[in-house]
Amino acid sequence: MYVPDTITPVVEQLGQPGFSRALLEMLRDTAPFESAIILAYPSEGRLSVVDDELHDETQAGYFDSYVQGLFVLSPLYIQSMQGRRGFFHLPDIAPQDFADSEFYELYYSSSGILDHTGYLLESGDGSPLAISLERGSGLPAYTQEEKMRLNALAPLLAALARQNWQAPPKETGNRNLQEHVELLLQQFGSSVLSPREREVVQLVLRGFPSKTVARELGISAHTEQVHRKNIYQKLTLNSHNELFSLFIDLLGQPFDGVGDPIDALRPSGVKQ
Repeated sequence: MYVPDTITPVVEQLGQPGFSRALLEMLRDTAPFESAIILAYPSEGRLSVVDDELHDETQAGYFDSYVQGLFVLSPLYIQSMQGRRGFFHLPDIAPQDFADSEFYELYYSSSGILDHTGYLLESGDGSPLAISLERGSGLPAYTQEEKMRLNALAPLLAALARQNWQAPPKETGNRNLQEHVELLLQQFGSSVLSPREREVVQLVLRGFPSKTVARELGISAHTEQVHRKNIYQKLTLNSHNELFSLFIDLLGQPFDGVGDPIDALRPSGVKQ
């Protein structure tokens, strides 16, 4: 197993405040990156940022939208909730044609992220963690050799994560976050959208680009665009950014799974 020379400070900091930074330094020596963040995915409540080394451009993307709720639509969160663990390279876990999707444009393009690797791990009580290692224009894409070295560290990082981290305290009175997201997706726009339009919206919010949405639903690209235009009109939106913003706003609203969750933000309902 590949073990970097900088493992000693990581072991020395186990259980101490400096552990996260020592771990990121070890990973930087293994394969340089420009930005990094360690996240604890919640079962309830808000996303917990364990540590971050984000450059200024990426900071805005994370704390303006990602941490506030966009994370529930990210490939990392979705894959971690489905039980995936170990090293990842974003193109290998994201939906097909993810780089063409609205989510990619909304978060990755706006943050200047060009390549993304990292780890999906578990804390000592089994709750999921993510370590993201990101490169922008200052570094080339990860090479195959770099990815192999990072992958070789996955068992070591899994063991260290279980020893060092515990899940953040749960917030009482909240439904399981994954269940809450699924209920919102299923009922989003149900008062005004047709069943097919709701299918389009759900796939778009899950990170699928237009051509993949069309392929998944067995419709033409032109028909998909017509559906999308109708969706924006019925929801009184002007862009996919507004669509994602609306969904993120709904994440903070109570919802019992009955009716259209949009009504919580628009008490009089959305008029066609």
